[in-house]
Amino acid sequence: MELRTYLSRYISWKEYVPYLLIAAVTGSIPAVTINLRGDLIDGAAGGGNQGFFIGLAVFMALSLLQTVCGAVMNRTLERHRIRQSARLDAARLEKASKIAFPVTETERFHSLWQSSADAPELDAQIFAASGDIVNLFVKLALSLFALWSMDAWTAIGIIFLLTIGILLNRTLARKTDGFWVKYRENMRRTNYFSSLLMQREYAAERKIFSFDDEIDRRYRASFSNAKQENAKLGRGRFQIEAVMQLLFAFYGVMIVLLLLRPLMSGTITIGLFTSAFYAAVGLEQSCKQMYAAVYDLIGSVHRIGGLSSFLNLEEDTPAKGSFADETNEGIEFCDVTFTYPGMNKPVLEHISFRLEPGRHYALVGENGCGKSTLVKLLVGLYQPDSGEVLVNGKPVHLLLPADRRRLFSVVFQDFYQYPLTIRENVSLCMDVPADDKMLDSVFDRLDFHPMAASREVGYDSDLMPLYKTSAGLSGGEWQKMTVARCVLSTAPIAILDEPNAALDPIAEAKVYEAYRGLLAQRMTLFISHRLGSVRMADEILVLKDGALIAKAPHEKLMVECDYYAELFNTQKGMYV
Repeated sequence: MELRTYLSRYISWKEYVPYLLIAAVTGSIPAVTINLRGDLIDGAAGGGNQGFFIGLAVFMALSLLQTVCGAVMNRTLERHRIRQSARLDAARLEKASKIAFPVTETERFHSLWQSSADAPELDAQIFAASGDIVNLFVKLALSLFALWSMDAWTAIGIIFLLTIGILLNRTLARKTDGFWVKYRENMRRTNYFSSLLMQREYAAERKIFSFDDEIDRRYRASFSNAKQENAKLGRGRFQIEAVMQLLFAFYGVMIVLLLLRPLMSGTITIGLFTSAFYAAVGLEQSCKQMYAAVYDLIGSVHRIGGLSSFLNLEEDTPAKGSFADETNEGIEFCDVTFTYPGMNKPVLEHISFRLEPGRHYALVGENGCGKSTLVKLLVGLYQPDSGEVLVNGKPVHLLLPADRRRLFSVVFQDFYQYPLTIRENVSLCMDVPADDKMLDSVFDRLDFHPMAASREVGYDSDLMPLYKTSAGLSGGEWQKMTVARCVLSTAPIAILDEPNAALDPIAEAKVYEAYRGLLAQRMTLFISHRLGSVRMADEILVLKDGALIAKAPHEKLMVECDYYAELFNTQKGMYV
């Protein structure tokens, strides 16, 4: 991203222009004080007079002004950082909510999401670096002009020395460029082995497999190698910094020699000699700071391009349709084919079937056959390459988001554990929070009793481990709670993707028995690898290698579908 593009798009000029003007004023003060400081030194050496005290008062006023301007700049920068951070984070989150679901599953999305998280800090760096560049440029230009007015040849000599210094500093800086990146990369493997030895998550396996000694050996070997590599990097950096310090000392000597000529000829006084030397030494540091500011500005503008790329990611197609609550005409897949981006082979190919209102269906098949993908197509998260998914006769991707919420209630295989209360978690599908009576009724049917499960856990207890008053649930309890959320929804279509994965056999039998009662009047699509829990469905859809090979009740499939019979009998044999 170009600097001009970024400034026009993200920076408020009402805030930016005054900030730069104050930076320019601050940068002009050192140049103004060169002659004034020289006169003060001469006046002090001569015993002082009325003009000396007036000059001293002016010098103090300018110093105070410089301090005030610096404070104003810092406050402006901090206010901008806070406001812009809130603005950019809001824009980032708003964009994330609009991005098409298939895009969120790509590596590019996650890469841009991470890089865009640095946007507020990068923006602050751009803002600060811009002010530093203006400040230092004005300081350099006006200070050199002041020195020129004292003695032109001295000013020319200083400009020549500064130019040589900038070129040498740039050359030497390149040799240490990326020092900390290389340092951290050398330590990365060492830190990984250290985490294996220290972190609680690996403690059980460390004890069971007794591999502490082996990991410790690898840690020591990795640390020794990283220590040698980083020591080599450190020596190189130290040598370069030593050379730069020698160059700075040489620059100081040359400044003295340049100023001796006008001093000996009487062109300047001892006071101006001292003041000019002080200013010239400061210019060398200003050149280094300006180089660093330009480097930071260019790097930050380049890196903040990740935010622009993130904000340009593809969004969901605006919905055009509508769903009438009083109708329920079923679901139909019409010759649907779907391929994930970057893959050559379709995950689902020429899928056609119809689901009738009020009936219970199951979807089975081996891992990777496309069951979860079919569900995401059904609820409109994906759009098929060809064919259509119709709900109530309308393409599902054209339905309004609010209509989808009223239409579908889904329990995904990988569900998120929201850091909310039990009541809030279960009520996410409802317009108002569920009352205790509703929760008691559903939880009793699902055999989920949080008060007994975790002692002091009530419906309004926080499920957030960072709070002292919070409580925790087991994986099975979380899964029952997501099912309760699905049951309490008024959506006519319930979809449950592996809702029993974390349940023991007894709990699974109770929960599945509750499904048919709690969801009796709705269309349900139940996905599971445990075929014993789906045999009571009205019809079972069998997927194999991305194709729908059968759709019939359990008894008929056992006779007519060899693949389904093999899956069922294999699982049955594990219990016999």
